[in-house]
Amino acid sequence: MPDTAFARRNVEKVLWLPRYALGDLVTRFVPRRPGTWVVGSAYGVHDGARALVEELVARGRADRVTWLARTPQEAADARALGVRVLAHGSFAAFRAATRAAVVVLTHGFGDASRFGTGGAFVLQLWHGSPLKRMHLDSPAAMRLPVVGDRGPVPRLLAAMYRRGGERIGLIPVSSATVVPRIAASLGADASRVEVLGEPRTDVLFRGPEDERRAAARARVEAAVGALGGRRVVLLAPTWRDGAADPVVPTAQEWRGIEEWLAAHDAVLLVRPHPLAVGDWSHRSEAVRLLDARAEPDVLRVLPAADAVVSDYSSIVVDAAATGAVLVFLAPDVEEYGRRHGLYEPYAVTTGGRVAATWPEALERLTEGWPGSPGRDEALAFSRALADRFHEHRDGRSAARVVDRVDAVIGTGAPTVAPSSVGGVAFFESFHGRNVSCNPAAIDRELARVAPGVERVWSVARDGVEVPEGATAVRVGTPEWRAARDRADLLVLNDWIEDSWRPRRDQFVLQTWHGTPLKRIALGRRDRTPRLFAAVVKQSTRWSAMLAQNDFGARALRRSYAVVRPMWTLGYPRNDLVVTSSGEETRAALGVATPRVVLYAPTWRDDALDGPDPLDPVALAEHLGEGWTVLVRGHARTLGLRTEVAADRVLDVTAHPDVSDLLALADVLVTDYSSVMFDFSATGRPMVFHVADAEHYENEVRGFAWDLAGRAPGPLVRTTEEVAAAVARADEPDERARWATRYARWRADFNPLDDGHASQRVVARLLALGTLPRR
Repeated sequence: MPDTAFARRNVEKVLWLPRYALGDLVTRFVPRRPGTWVVGSAYGVHDGARALVEELVARGRADRVTWLARTPQEAADARALGVRVLAHGSFAAFRAATRAAVVVLTHGFGDASRFGTGGAFVLQLWHGSPLKRMHLDSPAAMRLPVVGDRGPVPRLLAAMYRRGGERIGLIPVSSATVVPRIAASLGADASRVEVLGEPRTDVLFRGPEDERRAAARARVEAAVGALGGRRVVLLAPTWRDGAADPVVPTAQEWRGIEEWLAAHDAVLLVRPHPLAVGDWSHRSEAVRLLDARAEPDVLRVLPAADAVVSDYSSIVVDAAATGAVLVFLAPDVEEYGRRHGLYEPYAVTTGGRVAATWPEALERLTEGWPGSPGRDEALAFSRALADRFHEHRDGRSAARVVDRVDAVIGTGAPTVAPSSVGGVAFFESFHGRNVSCNPAAIDRELARVAPGVERVWSVARDGVEVPEGATAVRVGTPEWRAARDRADLLVLNDWIEDSWRPRRDQFVLQTWHGTPLKRIALGRRDRTPRLFAAVVKQSTRWSAMLAQNDFGARALRRSYAVVRPMWTLGYPRNDLVVTSSGEETRAALGVATPRVVLYAPTWRDDALDGPDPLDPVALAEHLGEGWTVLVRGHARTLGLRTEVAADRVLDVTAHPDVSDLLALADVLVTDYSSVMFDFSATGRPMVFHVADAEHYENEVRGFAWDLAGRAPGPLVRTTEEVAAAVARADEPDERARWATRYARWRADFNPLDDGHASQRVVARLLALGTLPRR
């Protein structure tokens, strides 16, 4: 069977030879800009390229990264990461590639710019640990129409491949087993193939195993529908470059598969290769199609698989690291080995666990299924394969790769140490009512890394305690106006209440104070032309806006008509939430009980002074002696709306920073407050008290989406129901009930709440030169 796709692309490469030569000439004269990166990915904003860019963004380098996008969706996905986007194949993309210090690829030079990489440091991430031979190692990959793989033209093609391989500066791989395969196939110097781990696999190793599995199942269900409690078998064969896929079941084999799935309470996810040829149209309740359009990044769903059926695909190497049972279904092993080639005898790779037919594959699945005598042996084989191919399993491969590139070529960042930065930073939180939230966290980090900066805090009254080393200025005083006017950097979390406008050389970072579930600003139903004018007046005074997550970035951009950069870096205020034990706050509040529940509702525009819908004293009585109830009024309220008179109920509305309370609480009770998105960074239980949900949604604010459909905890109406939900929140069955939703929620809203958001924000502020040198 001719390898038509390889042959077609090889013809294109030979015909492009003059353009390669012209591109090389251009790059000899165009200087490259230190510290800049251009990223191209055949997979879109997924896989290793995404992991690498997320690491660069986390280090405050988003402004130095350009993504070359092929489709509008890919462009939108890349912008959501906070980086610059250009159209792949455009002149602007070529120009960017000729100037970037680092060009990142996942497949070949065509990912970025075939003709603009001369002189760049080329980082080739590749896309898996190869079992089948590739490129220079495979006759199938080097074939041309008519002439095949022999003669002067194929030799010229091989020379072009080797020339490209010589340009690669670094290829990170997963293990020493892979080094000679990648080096030989790509024609690269083996010394540039380093065992740093594959950034694409970081997603397989970050966080607890149960959370990874729950998040993966949630992604699967979003793509193919509910799975119930059934186990998952993933079928993921490699491609045959134009040949029909020999593992497509016959009608009789489908019947046998359906019977097996029913008997084992399982679902089969069919993941054909994007270029596969074959009839994969069979569907049923037990057989679901998980194609690349529904879920582009297969590694993000891999932990959901209890077993994986494949052939020569590198996915088996990745699946081994998740602990899945592996079944090798290869009806064409002799032909494939002869035509395409394998790096080692298939019996060595598979341990002899090869099935030639579907009935044999089902037997292998049965042997490794939970409760079967052969399961321990099947799992031991997966572990052994993972040991051969994955030397790094800490989820930090992207970090190692960036560190290695930095070590080779430098960061391109200013050589000025942060400690030599000076100037004035002006902070304000909730119009000066306290020192808290994102501005307080940014202040702490700035004081740590740049002690030469003068830090000034805006306070609404005397007695507001400011951080050590900072100066307090009271709102509205001449000193306050002067401090604001001379500041180089202003960090706020709410509106600027007067008509002041910043100078052109001042930088105003609007951190906001929560990811909004409820509709705000221009999203409100009662918006008016006057409100629109006020919102635009606000947002045009901000140099950049900070968002906790991608959803928050989109919501805030729409709600405030933000045209300036949106920094999606996580919320600095949550660094404390995920790193503090809360014991210092416990002592300060005098909490003596072992368990703490925090009740933190949002404010009601139409009923600021009305009765609170939850009775905290009754809640404490229902919970019993082991619990203390902390009640936190919203920042727009002055305190509780009911009298509190109980030993185990504390009004903590006046406590300066809610982050302290979130770190302490064992369970959160809230309604529609954005604290739900902060507390979920801890992974601890949440209960949603929604007594007035219909009124709040239909007549007061409205929601961005249906809370009931996504909440990672129970929605309840009465104080008694709240107490019952809190009391059982930590029971194993209750935890399991919400595990999948909670994992998906954290994947959506807390991917950047990792304890380092303050570092990312301050690093970006310093990299942009928002504060001058002393």
